[in-house]
Amino acid sequence: MNTTASPSHILPKKHSPAPRFTSVVASCRTEGNTLTIAVQGEIDHFTAAPLSALLTSAAAFGHTCLVVDASRVTFCDSGFVNALLAWRRGGRRLVLAAASAAVRRLLAATRCGHLLAKEARG
Repeated sequence: MNTTASPSHILPKKHSPAPRFTSVVASCRTEGNTLTIAVQGEIDHFTAAPLSALLTSAAAFGHTCLVVDASRVTFCDSGFVNALLAWRRGGRRLVLAAASAAVRRLLAATRCGHLLAKEARG
């Protein structure tokens, strides 16, 4: 009995290249205890993970105010809202400086708009 496997059984099948993910955080800067970020593209449960990590790190370093420009977000789901609500749960301020149509639709659909309401910078 021949137990030798042919190369076609050993070598992995060719797969298409992995999709390229671009960061949803387009820019980030700090001034005092304020973190200002611009987010872009599609923000879902998976792509929001780096955003959540950034916000967790900023909170750990003592930032208490977050200013978000979400004018270039083309799609978002609960992953985006959850990242922003986690920031607010810590008693920190959130200023939604700009929101795309996709963000406004999500906030209206989830009825979270009042929790993420635009606050006056101060």
